[in-house]
Amino acid sequence: MTNSSFTLTWIKLILVILFIYGCGQNSQPSINNISLIQNPNPTVPLAAILNVSSSEPTTLSINIDDGEKSWSVTPNNNMQSDHEAPVLGMRSGRMHTITASLTNADGNSITSEELFFETPPLPEAFPTPVINAYEEGEIEPGVTLFNVNGRWNNDYPSVSTPANFSPAIIVDDMGEIVWYYLPEDHRVHDIRPWGNEGDLVYEIWAPASWGGKVEIDMLGNIKRRWHFTGTAENIAEGSIPVETDSYHHDYSELPNGNILLLSSENRVIENWYTSETDPNAPRADQNVIGDVIIEMTLEGEVVREWKLHDILDVNRIGYNSLRKNYWNNHYQYADYVDTETYGPVNDWSHANAIIYEPKDHSFIMSVPYQDAVIKIDIDSGELVWILGNHDNWVEPWSDKLLTPVGDVEWSYKHHAISHTEKGTFLLFDNGVGRASPFNARMALEDSYSRAVEYAVDEENMEVRQVWEYGPEDEVFYGKYLGDVDWLPQMDNVLINAGGRETNSEGVNQNPQVEGTQRWASLMEVTNDSPSKKVWEMQLKQDDSNWAIYRSERLPSIYHWVD
Repeated sequence: MTNSSFTLTWIKLILVILFIYGCGQNSQPSINNISLIQNPNPTVPLAAILNVSSSEPTTLSINIDDGEKSWSVTPNNNMQSDHEAPVLGMRSGRMHTITASLTNADGNSITSEELFFETPPLPEAFPTPVINAYEEGEIEPGVTLFNVNGRWNNDYPSVSTPANFSPAIIVDDMGEIVWYYLPEDHRVHDIRPWGNEGDLVYEIWAPASWGGKVEIDMLGNIKRRWHFTGTAENIAEGSIPVETDSYHHDYSELPNGNILLLSSENRVIENWYTSETDPNAPRADQNVIGDVIIEMTLEGEVVREWKLHDILDVNRIGYNSLRKNYWNNHYQYADYVDTETYGPVNDWSHANAIIYEPKDHSFIMSVPYQDAVIKIDIDSGELVWILGNHDNWVEPWSDKLLTPVGDVEWSYKHHAISHTEKGTFLLFDNGVGRASPFNARMALEDSYSRAVEYAVDEENMEVRQVWEYGPEDEVFYGKYLGDVDWLPQMDNVLINAGGRETNSEGVNQNPQVEGTQRWASLMEVTNDSPSKKVWEMQLKQDDSNWAIYRSERLPSIYHWVD
């Protein structure tokens, strides 16, 4: 071997060694800048914003320690050099130590210096959730989102204090409040996740003239809002107009990106009922509110609509169909409703839930003042079936009634129809009255609510009751509000008995009676028989009265991250 060949061989060997050594010594990212600030939006005070930039693209994890708990979160899966992320999930009134961990494409990481953030205390008016049941390892993981429907003092429970107090709240599994949203000028109703970017959407519930829908991010920043031209006043700048009377209770997303919304309309119905209890009472021409389902684009265009006045029998009533106070506050702003001639508006149907059925492009909705759940074909607008008691239905609607098979108990004044992964339906059966006009209603002190699961055999037009959590398991009664959801990881069921009113002995009692307490409970139970309660949270305090409309179990407070 010549000297030149020997030298060349050694050079190649050295280069190979250097290459191998270099591959095992990938560079660590460096942090260029980092800052942590209080969320500038005061509607979500238990949040901060972290900004950090690195020398190369990295992923971000946020490490949080509040002196009692420590945890790490991944706000997104993005590989980038500049990160801005919300810091969420912090409890109130604590100093938090926060660091950022950055990881590059080679898997090398660096952790920042410690930053500090002190969360403010909760407002004085806030509830104190209490956990009454907790079975570790048997609970659906995540956090629970709900809206407080109001806070009432003991001296006059029909007036909510403070005014417009209706925050959206997220609690962890121990009932600790880790996030809340509290706008200054309106009440929040039915808040839930929206889209895949971490946003939430809710209904503006009060003042009544503000009726609309609002999309926010987790820092409380308004992304979009919609108002409904039939009755809306005090319209916010930039709000998207929608040509319909109202938006109330619920919506459902469609595969084409549009949404189904519950709206309403008034019609004067001739020779209509003046009593729910006296079949011989004189009839009169009356204002009757019926629900309207609209398909709406996100730009506010109404694509099509379905009107219950044209789908169901307007001359069939349930108890509460003559209720006056729900829509009066809303339609007093509508100059096209003649209340002088035809009297105050009647709440004939009061739809409160709607879900899309993807297998046949239809929707299913809860119509509690008809004590019915109904299915409607989207393309034809035809009524497919009616799930509910058979009292007072006449042809052609009686042909659409599902026949009960086995031991089926009907639901009354229900809420929150929803799917399970088994192809069945869950429903919160409030159980108000458990009768149709003009039969006698169940006494208040004997009344009970249930979470119930129905299986519908559409081909044979039959229905079976396959599960319930009710008086055989636990006696509870919520005459208004309520929710029930399937929990997919543990196959449990989350129940919201959000409108309970009892005396000191736990007996159902009218809120106008002295000593009545208004309170709410969220329960997670197993979907078997007998059911086991694995988690329960209550809002129940001696000095305050509470109600919850709906609740949602989110996989984490960063619910948009897979």
